[in-house]
Amino acid sequence: MSSPTPTGPAGPTGSISAPPPSALVTPPTVAERLRTQLGRLRPAVAHLVDAGFTLVLVGLALVGFRTTFFGLGWLWVGLAGLALGLLVSHVTATFRAPGVVTLLAVAAAYLLLGGPVAVREDLLVGFVPSGQSFSTLVHMAVPGWKELLTALPPVDSEGPYMALPFLFGLVGAALTYGVARRWPGAVTALVAPVLLLVASIVLGTLTPAAVLLQGAVFALVAIGWTALRSNRNRPALQNGAGRTTRAVTTAALLAAATVGGFFVGPHLPGADGTERTVFRSALVPPFDVTQYSSPLAGFRQYTEPNGAELFDKTLLTVKGLPAGVPVRIAALDTYDGFVWGAGTFANDGTGDVPDGTGFRKVGSHIAAEGTGDPVTATVSVPAAGYDDVWLPTFGTVTGLEFGGPRGDQLSDDLRFNVDTNTGVLPEKLQAGDTYTVSALAEKIDARLPAELDVADGTVVDSQNLTFLDDKIAPWTDRVDGQWQKVVAVAKAMQDGAYTDGGAPGDYQNVFLPGHSLRRMTQFMKATQLAGNDEQFAAALALVANRLGVPARVVLGAEPDAAGVVKGKDVHAWVEVAKADGSWQPIYWKQFVPDRNKKPQQLIQKSEEKKTGAQVPPPSANNPPSVLQGPDQAQNATQLKNPPKDDKNPLDPDNWPDWLRYLVFFLVGPALVLLLVYGAIRFAKWLRRRRRRTTGGTAGRVSSGWREVVDTARDLRIPLPVKGTRLEQARALEEHVHGPAPEKPSPVVDGALMGAPVPPAAPPAAPATSLALVPLAASANGHVFDVTEPTAEEVDAFWADVETARRRIRAEQGFWQKVRGDVSLRTFRDHLPSGAGLGPALARTSRRQGGPQQPGEGTGGTRGTRGARGARGARGAKAGVGTAAPAATSARAARKGKDA
Repeated sequence: MSSPTPTGPAGPTGSISAPPPSALVTPPTVAERLRTQLGRLRPAVAHLVDAGFTLVLVGLALVGFRTTFFGLGWLWVGLAGLALGLLVSHVTATFRAPGVVTLLAVAAAYLLLGGPVAVREDLLVGFVPSGQSFSTLVHMAVPGWKELLTALPPVDSEGPYMALPFLFGLVGAALTYGVARRWPGAVTALVAPVLLLVASIVLGTLTPAAVLLQGAVFALVAIGWTALRSNRNRPALQNGAGRTTRAVTTAALLAAATVGGFFVGPHLPGADGTERTVFRSALVPPFDVTQYSSPLAGFRQYTEPNGAELFDKTLLTVKGLPAGVPVRIAALDTYDGFVWGAGTFANDGTGDVPDGTGFRKVGSHIAAEGTGDPVTATVSVPAAGYDDVWLPTFGTVTGLEFGGPRGDQLSDDLRFNVDTNTGVLPEKLQAGDTYTVSALAEKIDARLPAELDVADGTVVDSQNLTFLDDKIAPWTDRVDGQWQKVVAVAKAMQDGAYTDGGAPGDYQNVFLPGHSLRRMTQFMKATQLAGNDEQFAAALALVANRLGVPARVVLGAEPDAAGVVKGKDVHAWVEVAKADGSWQPIYWKQFVPDRNKKPQQLIQKSEEKKTGAQVPPPSANNPPSVLQGPDQAQNATQLKNPPKDDKNPLDPDNWPDWLRYLVFFLVGPALVLLLVYGAIRFAKWLRRRRRRTTGGTAGRVSSGWREVVDTARDLRIPLPVKGTRLEQARALEEHVHGPAPEKPSPVVDGALMGAPVPPAAPPAAPATSLALVPLAASANGHVFDVTEPTAEEVDAFWADVETARRRIRAEQGFWQKVRGDVSLRTFRDHLPSGAGLGPALARTSRRQGGPQQPGEGTGGTRGTRGARGARGARGAKAGVGTAAPAATSARAARKGKDA
């Protein structure tokens, strides 16, 4: 019976044992690598704290849009952008991506998600962005802010404007949280939210959005975050002795902010918002309404007989408007001696300089205050109906919503003035257009109030109205009070006659259209007042202003019982300003004579002798309004000789949209980035040149090694801060090529037991050696030698430095090189002995008698001038040429050991 084969833990005797399972390294699978990378995204407690404070601070800054938008849609859109910004910034900060990558990620998130989340228009299959949505987002990111400032708040929480709160939250969160993750400073993280808060205030309205939230609460949260970050970055001293002091200081600051914000702040000057300064109040809306003709100048197109034949033609149909509520076409509050027209800014009765609001873009909701009952009616334009730029409305408008095939276009084109309740559509209303008006409206009162507190002032220059005094004196000499005098003039005008000029060849042809100063002089000096609504309304408004009561003319209409507006229903009336800022209407029924009361023919013959030859009937077209302002002569010249269409290829306004977007949003930013990149590279080249050519030769050698260290620091290669040059060189070699192989142990190999040891194979050298250790030894030899190195040796050393720099950069990837090129960390020295360019220069110079000696360079080699001389006596001086670094190492070895 054979004996069993002896076995052991390693297997049968004489056989080679298999390696233990622990020695076998299995490469991770794709799923394992993915789980590992996703595990890195799990935020730490400090990250969650920073994200929470970011959410609160940016959210408080976002509240500034409360008075700009209508509803709460803007808030949900802004919070969605805020959450997305936190996510993007967290991912890029976790994987330590460069700042430019974060910027590109934020831009991509805005373009890809801004359409489905915020704008929600022009999407493919309901959620996929299209080319039009990209164009809208790009447009809103740059000029959209200006359009928002020129729009009349509150703006609807829908459409393209929703891209702005989304962008505000996205960029604000990414910037705030990104700074908090990348910079440890306690106050540094507050720079972005404070700037966002200021931006939300100056981009808002004169009405504060939330004083306590954006004032006291924001200050409390900011102080608390600063205290937490300061406590996190600066540990307590002497077993927690410093924590009590910090806690007391934080509590005192929070208490002061609470008392100041909630109790003292509301009583400070300007807290009521009257002295509030925002961009909106200083920005002039780029819309000049004086370019359109005055509708009052073409009043005779609605009369009979007239070539336009609008007297019995249906112009508008209004459904839902109560009987007795007039339709307003335009309020005309400026008079230039030729026509009553609408000014670019509303004239509130303070003189020739208007200070009211201008014509601005509005949404479907309009913030306006007035008296009357809420009314909602729909206005439609039939075929061959109303065709003008002035939008017919009624009462104090609180909402406008367009329908029909051109609804979106009309909504974008509309400009509205809340002070005069006048709207302008540059594209004009056409057949088929419909819109719904919500307003506070009052019915026509048959009688004027007996008492009324009117305002003082004028809206025109009353110095040219002296011709009115001959009529005003007898009409008002028996009444007292400004309002009573205006009413007396209105009643006296009803004793006149009504005429539209009559048919061709009629005796009434002598009564001309228009309401210029010359026509008003003829009208008021006639034996019998004769004219239509145009002359009577214009004259009454001038008389009221002559009496010191601000007055303006309104052109409108009174629909019939079926809601139909025809040419014969169009009228003109007057509104006078009351002391409370509102306007009291004096309707045409209260000062215009009855249509059937014609002028006396005998009197008209005498008037014809005074006025001269007859003139043909006026044209149906509206004459142009004379533009207002100091540039009247220039504007009139431009009307006669319109400027030629300048197709200057250098003017961006003449470029197609795709070219403007390409230049301003792709080529322009790319050129800016290249300019910044080139400026940083040029600054580093200047620094490198200064180090190579400035100072003593030993100092230039020390600066050469500093250039190698700065190259590694720009590439974010870890180095021992207080290590010697040789230690830093070995650290660089180890970082690039890995640790050196360990020497074989004689115990493991059996050499101590007498077993034969196979000759060890020499370690394989890396494919490309950095050769930094010989370079560091050469630097030590030059710096610590008794004699100064020669200029040739310095040039040779710098040649080796350039070779080492190229080899270090060659081991890095493309993006690592780019990040190193734009890094600014080496322009600030972080060593404990000092910071900034001044201490850095002191450490790399060879000045005698200074506080730092030449041996104390950035490499960290320590010693004084005397120590350098003692150590240099141990070996002979060796030159450093342009030979290979190995030869340099051999020369340095002859000098002795490294200091």
